[in-house]
Amino acid sequence: MIEFGHETVQTCDGKSRREFLQIGAAGFLGLTLPELFASQKAMASTKIDNEMSVILVFLWGGPPHQDTFDMKPDGASEIKGLFKPINTNVSGIQICEHLPQLAKIADKYTIIRSATHDQTVHAQAAHYTLTGNKIAPGREAPNLAAVVNRFLPQKNALPESFHIGPRMYDTAGNGPIGQDGGFLGNVCAPFRVLDSTAPPDKLAALTPPTGMTGDRLNLRRELFKVVDGFQSRVESGDTKIYDAAYEKAFSLVTSPEAKKAFDLSKEPVKVRDRYGMTQFGQGLLMARRLIESGVRFVQVNWRAHPINDDVDRMGFDNHGDNFNRCKRQLPELDKSVSALIEDVYQRGMDKKTLVLVTGEFGRTPVNGSAGRDHWPFVYSYLITGAGIPGGRVIGASDARASYPAHTPVTPEDTYMEICRRMGMDVSLKLRESRIVKDSAGIPGLYA
Repeated sequence: MIEFGHETVQTCDGKSRREFLQIGAAGFLGLTLPELFASQKAMASTKIDNEMSVILVFLWGGPPHQDTFDMKPDGASEIKGLFKPINTNVSGIQICEHLPQLAKIADKYTIIRSATHDQTVHAQAAHYTLTGNKIAPGREAPNLAAVVNRFLPQKNALPESFHIGPRMYDTAGNGPIGQDGGFLGNVCAPFRVLDSTAPPDKLAALTPPTGMTGDRLNLRRELFKVVDGFQSRVESGDTKIYDAAYEKAFSLVTSPEAKKAFDLSKEPVKVRDRYGMTQFGQGLLMARRLIESGVRFVQVNWRAHPINDDVDRMGFDNHGDNFNRCKRQLPELDKSVSALIEDVYQRGMDKKTLVLVTGEFGRTPVNGSAGRDHWPFVYSYLITGAGIPGGRVIGASDARASYPAHTPVTPEDTYMEICRRMGMDVSLKLRESRIVKDSAGIPGLYA
């Protein structure tokens, strides 16, 4: 694994991310970061016309579908729970009373109420959701961000994909849950911003090493150009890719325009407040800014751990005290996600930006601890933008919210839909790489 952001994780050969890429270390602008860009460029597919971008909001822990987007007010008490449904601005569609802001904009998104798979453990379910593949012994599939890096061309100084928010974990033996490059290699792994509220000069990926002033950076660039002049006489296609990659690596740490994408202080206070002054809310705002700056894929993580006793760090793994926890969780989710969706539409980004809001699975009827346990066999998620008609529900769960009543939607279906909408070659290249499987995508999404 590789270091992007402030954390260090070991690679399969024992090297740390810092050693592997030397981001923020003395070797910066040597051969390491340019090699990253060069490798991504060399592996990228030919240029495509489709410019669709994606924001994936991952609700680690598995939010209860019965208490959010698939209310069962006529069900038994253990099924319907304690919350009441409210009407949305679309006739016939109701969601939870603790999601009033999302209820006001239901005309802008589609609810999938028949998502389904069979992975009951957080790590395996997250891997399936984030990669479109079940985890296999000794074979981790690549995160969608890595697939974007591998198969789509880089457009500017910014990397093509980012993860914002904490690196997720469950237990020591259950990771890395599809967050990295997988079998594509970690040269394709996304850049990571662990703290969305940190100023740009505190982000490792944007910070030159100590003592490396602007003059010294420019001198190093000039020296590179001198060497490049000799190299150009015997230049091959590979070295041309490397030259371009070096320039991108240089501009990432020197370009004011690149850094602006991370600088949330440029946003009006009213906008920042609308998203919520939390790690999650500001992470969604940063995601919108990165997409506007040309990034193709951003994943924003809800929390680091599926469950946590700290109120401000709770995942959705509410095996106990589900309703009191949800009363604290759902208002934050409602505020921040509704702000993102509204912003995407108000800024005219909705035709070229797909937003997916999902967890790794749903929950059971209420247990003896007033909680809900893991249940992957049916759950709900939101999808919007990308020209998708809003104000609709696709699929349904049965009366007990236990299984799809019709129109099941698997992780393969969702993954195929996203890859295809981003213009990736799902008929050949991604199939040959064993990244996508036979699927027609999400049924009726554009009907």
